[in-house]
Amino acid sequence: MSAQGQGQAPAPAGPSCMDRFKNISPETLGRVMKVLNIVNAILLTFTGIWAFFGNLDILVVLAALYVIVFSLILLFWEFKMEMCNICFLKNMGFMFQWQGRLLFFIFVGTLAFGLGLVGIIIGSFTFVNAAWNVTVICVHPKYFDALREKADKELRGALVMEAARYGANQAGVDPEMAQEAAGIALEHESELKEVAHHIPAAAAALPTGWEQRTDEHSGTPYWVNTATGEQSWEKPN
Repeated sequence: MSAQGQGQAPAPAGPSCMDRFKNISPETLGRVMKVLNIVNAILLTFTGIWAFFGNLDILVVLAALYVIVFSLILLFWEFKMEMCNICFLKNMGFMFQWQGRLLFFIFVGTLAFGLGLVGIIIGSFTFVNAAWNVTVICVHPKYFDALREKADKELRGALVMEAARYGANQAGVDPEMAQEAAGIALEHESELKEVAHHIPAAAAALPTGWEQRTDEHSGTPYWVNTATGEQSWEKPN
């Protein structure tokens, strides 16, 4: 029995916890992180409100107001409303970078430490949540890539919408209609890129035997049929 046991190959080791974690889809992990951040923001808001039922020292009141306002900002960011993205673009562009959001979370958690025992508990939870966010970003490259791509898309969308509003105001056009058109363009961005990719080739296509040349005196383009010698100032169809 012992000889047979020594001759057997060892059973293959199963995937480690880290491997299983890395195999979680970025979409699933993104939803989990979103829920955690929303819960964190709600708890911070609760901490600021709770402070009003205790010591109403002026410094505590100011800290509580800051915690409430900043926590609501974090909450609005997680809900990803289009109007909020434009507001963030104008006033808090750092929110489109994960490093900026992380530092902002830590800053609000630090403010919560000045709001009594509840503030210390929720502030500590905020620090743990911030550390967890950094850990996930470092060990899950697919999630990091998806997070960065999503933030870039949101930033690009906010820029397009704001540019459409500004252009509409300058041209005397209804800004809401311009932003609606810009939103439609963003929704069909991939299709528009595909069409634009084929436009130069279609524009450059010429009938057989024709080629474009440039007049050496005026710099004006003209077209020559190399087979017949025919020349034209208008592009042949």
